[in-house]
Amino acid sequence: MNPARLARFHDCARYFICPLCHTELELDGTSLRCPNRHTFDIAKQGYVNLAPAAKQSQFYSKESFANRGRILDAGYYSHIASAVLAAVHAHCPAEPHPAILDAGCGEGFYARAVQQAHPHVDVLAFDISKDSVQQAAREDTSLAVRWFVGNLADLPLRDAAVDCILDVFSPVHYGEFRRVLRPGGIVVKVVPGARHDEQLRELASAQLRHTDYSNEQTVDQFARHFDVMDTRLVSQTFAMPPDDVRVFAHMTPLLFNVDIDTLDLSQISELTIEAQVIVGRDRRTSTPAQRHHVADVVAHDGEVET
Repeated sequence: MNPARLARFHDCARYFICPLCHTELELDGTSLRCPNRHTFDIAKQGYVNLAPAAKQSQFYSKESFANRGRILDAGYYSHIASAVLAAVHAHCPAEPHPAILDAGCGEGFYARAVQQAHPHVDVLAFDISKDSVQQAAREDTSLAVRWFVGNLADLPLRDAAVDCILDVFSPVHYGEFRRVLRPGGIVVKVVPGARHDEQLRELASAQLRHTDYSNEQTVDQFARHFDVMDTRLVSQTFAMPPDDVRVFAHMTPLLFNVDIDTLDLSQISELTIEAQVIVGRDRRTSTPAQRHHVADVVAHDGEVET
């Protein structure tokens, strides 16, 4: 294996714990191993699977992540990435060796952007989907991001391991977020705006349960767990060629339960990409509770990337 792909895990004990027994993981050859000899091999792409029993949704396939990668690489989400980077730059604690966790990293677009903008920062990134993490690691030319397959409800990370968490269009597990976040750390949360995908929502209205979208409940729940320091709405409407409209339609969770073949996608020539970027700070000033003492374990706002 390329030594550079292994090098990113040289200090894995600083961050990772065994997902089976929650003891410290150490780098041993080309694997991460705990004192109880639970062993997790580092794949040739440069990631480690710390949720070997996890099952990914039928909607998230290699093809869907490839489609997402194409849309992201085309620049349709660049304004959102810029807002995320600005939030990290303005609010991430200025520790000597800060660590940022991308929770639900998908194909790695935002984690790679943060690593490139802040090469001195340790970036950890995970998703429950092995296919997405494989793609993310394969496309990481920096060979610096610590990619892993992980379970949001039981993160294989030490208590108080990170200074900042990115939660971009992903569900939240507030108990685990607060456990792995250092006191005073921040969460940068991105949720869809009310106008996000509005052209597709209108086109597919007959097959959607709700044609309007509101993030009010999600934002209110976030504010109950973190002190909101900043919020920003970013929106841009893009002219979109037919091929990109088709790719977008097949990758967005908005249309997961819609028969796309029945939609006349030729009616769509532009698409609005809108998001609200919220920055929240952890209220605690003491060391977080240990895993078995966390009381607010289940708090799930349920939104997914659209």
